[in-house]
Amino acid sequence: MEDDPKPPSEPVRPAQGEQSETSFRRLWSELKRRHVVRVAAVYAVVGWLVIQVANATFADFGIPVWAYRFVVLMVVLGFPISLVVAWAFELTPEGIKTSRTAREEHPDSHKDVSHAKKRHWFSLGLAAAVPTVIFGVLALFFYIRLGDVTQESIGDKSIAVLPLENMSPDPGNAFFADGVHEDVLTNLSKIKALRVVSRTSTLQYRDTVKTSKQIGEELNARYLVEGSVRRTGNQVRVTIQLNDAQADEHLWAESYNRSLDDIFAIQAEVAKKIADQLQAVLSPEEVEELEYRPTENQEAYDYYVQARELSISSEEAQRLAEKAVALDPDFAEAWTHLARGLIFNWRWQKYRNDPELLARARHAYNEALRSGPGLAAVYRMQNIFAFNERYDIQASIEYMLKAIAADPSQISLKGSFAWRYVQLGRLAEALHYFEADYHADPLSVQLAENHRLVTAYEASGMWEEAQALIKDILSRSDGGASWQRRLAVVQYHQSGDKKALIKNLKRIPGYTDDPERKTWIELQAKNYPIVLKYSPEEGGRGPSSLRYGNSRTNSFKLHPFSTLRALIWFELGNEEEWLIETENAKTHLKEIVENVPLPDPWFWSNLAIIYSLEGIRDQVEVSISKAREIASTEYYKYFNQLECEMHIAIAYLVLGDHDKAIETLEAASKMDSPIFLNRELDLWFIFDRLREDPRFDKLLED
Repeated sequence: MEDDPKPPSEPVRPAQGEQSETSFRRLWSELKRRHVVRVAAVYAVVGWLVIQVANATFADFGIPVWAYRFVVLMVVLGFPISLVVAWAFELTPEGIKTSRTAREEHPDSHKDVSHAKKRHWFSLGLAAAVPTVIFGVLALFFYIRLGDVTQESIGDKSIAVLPLENMSPDPGNAFFADGVHEDVLTNLSKIKALRVVSRTSTLQYRDTVKTSKQIGEELNARYLVEGSVRRTGNQVRVTIQLNDAQADEHLWAESYNRSLDDIFAIQAEVAKKIADQLQAVLSPEEVEELEYRPTENQEAYDYYVQARELSISSEEAQRLAEKAVALDPDFAEAWTHLARGLIFNWRWQKYRNDPELLARARHAYNEALRSGPGLAAVYRMQNIFAFNERYDIQASIEYMLKAIAADPSQISLKGSFAWRYVQLGRLAEALHYFEADYHADPLSVQLAENHRLVTAYEASGMWEEAQALIKDILSRSDGGASWQRRLAVVQYHQSGDKKALIKNLKRIPGYTDDPERKTWIELQAKNYPIVLKYSPEEGGRGPSSLRYGNSRTNSFKLHPFSTLRALIWFELGNEEEWLIETENAKTHLKEIVENVPLPDPWFWSNLAIIYSLEGIRDQVEVSISKAREIASTEYYKYFNQLECEMHIAIAYLVLGDHDKAIETLEAASKMDSPIFLNRELDLWFIFDRLREDPRFDKLLED
């Protein structure tokens, strides 16, 4: 009997787990074959780099924060799209086709090494191109859409913090309200997405009756912050409201009733709430800056705020700062305030000749460094010491750059920063910071930096810009005499029309009522008896110089006034009188050069004129050598070197050496300086002795 036939065997099926693993392997193999994995990895790396670049550059180009978020969103959404494209399409010898079509037409294409390499580079290019194209197109779109870099900041995120009203029962607490005002403004200035109008401009609206819309238009600010502060004992109530000045709408308001110890928290919260209302996203660094507490001692903070409201070099400000640091020896900002005031007094009131005062300043400096390394206020202090103690302009600039990097709200530094560049003759960089300072503080028509900006425009030959700036300020300052004088001087520097200069100056209301200005006008008419009667000492000005404008840096001067008197008597041939005036001038100048460490070079060059009037040739040469040695240093070169050479030329004129005087002036004409040599030579009578020399005529034409 034959055995029963065996039933056909069934195929062995893998277990359920094994089946899933096999399917995953097939999927993974297919993903790798189609380079989807490679696309994912490359896209992730390139996308991350694109986001970092956008984060680092968008703010500098004025592109708003929401645009950065939009780029991030597009890069993230592009990730799955790129994976789908990598899965669905392949590169074939005939071009890009769907994966199914490519597999049917070229089943063995994966064995072709050269084509595999092409597919490899195609996948890498796809992964890198998608996020890069997204970034490039969107970045270009936002930049073009914004146009001017300042369009966004000025149009949408510009804000002015008006003075906060003091509602305290004690009027003496007005300083506290002003302190809160300044701190709120400073906090908002730390937010990069906002453009905050400077405090000196907003202070003009204390007790104003103007509408929000009027104020916004005048300050070129869309949003206004208003409010009040009430302090009673250890309690404080701060009320803040945010208005859209353009739409004349109220946006947000809040009152904070807290302990005085919470004042820093209140100020930080106000800034965060305003940023939120204006949809300005804060970075972690900005949040940390806003939450910074300079001291935990409220009484020390009170003294500091009071000192901050006073002139930094006043004795009262220094006394208050000393009280603050006595209560909190780790209060870095108070130490910097004290150090800055002391070094200013040492430099300008004591003429660098008070070792005890310098020692106090250095002690405060070291304590500030100890208690607040890396703070913007400390860098700002270091800048002032570098400039005033060591005359190191480059170090001063480096410290200011660090201060601005540590705290972008340091708006007031920009004008000083710009002036440092002018002192180096680097006018393009100076103009950049001057103009930023001017736009941040548009209503401070008497601000020293605005006069300095005009000087930078003049020195750059930007006559139209200089006059437009002055006329803009005049339109907002009721025709201030100071700016009218400046306009007349700028026009003279451009045209060389001396008669027009005199005419324009005489037109200014009150110009000739000032004894010094009137004396200069009489000097141009060579009314010497009237000029000789003028005494700056009687007017309380001390041994003054005589200038026609109000700029100390781009107009020639003689110092002291007795030097000018001596030259007039020399011109008139009265030796007895000129020697009397010479002795007066020499006494003043020698006291300075013999007792003041590092005296300004023009003290020495004026002394050369004095010795020439006395006929002491060897002392003339000694003074000239000293003047040139100091004037050639970086600190003095741009502003003072040419002026010193003019003094030296006068000394040679007095000695009768006209050739040497001409040679000196010819060399001076090639020096980089904000002083217009040809214009000054035409104004000062002593140079008339050279008018018959064709070489001098050429100097007048240059």
